Amino acid sequence: MPPSHDILVSDRDRARVGDELRSNYEAGRLTLEEFQQRLDELHAARTEGQLDAVLRQLPKRPSVNPRDTRWRSLALQYALVNLTAVLVWVFSGSTGEFWPKWVFVVTLIMFVRRVYGRHRHALPPPKPPRRS
Repeated sequence: MPPSHDILVSDRDRARVGDELRSNYEAGRLTLEEFQQRLDELHAARTEGQLDAVLRQLPKRPSVNPRDTRWRSLALQYALVNLTAVLVWVFSGSTGEFWPKWVFVVTLIMFVRRVYGRHRHALPPPKPPRRS
């Protein structure tokens, strides 16, 4: 067993693995009995190796839920913004430079960041006030 498997895990790690177990159970990869057995193993797990054993024979990441339409909703919102910009350009005479291209660029960047950017930069905790 590699040394990294001996690292102790936190409650957050257990919660993450519990979410993965639930996703796999809901996807039909585990029976109720297997799910309950693995939950017991999960709550008893103290190291990363034990957590890995809880997820044995399961895909690393459960498949995407087909009902998750968040990205479609975002795409529709940004498409409407871009369509509005093009219509404003067309009905204002469509002369000069095609300025809606900048709207396309900005909304594309925003779309990619919202869909793929799962990292939220947490603010550091506030410093305690100085006592004099």
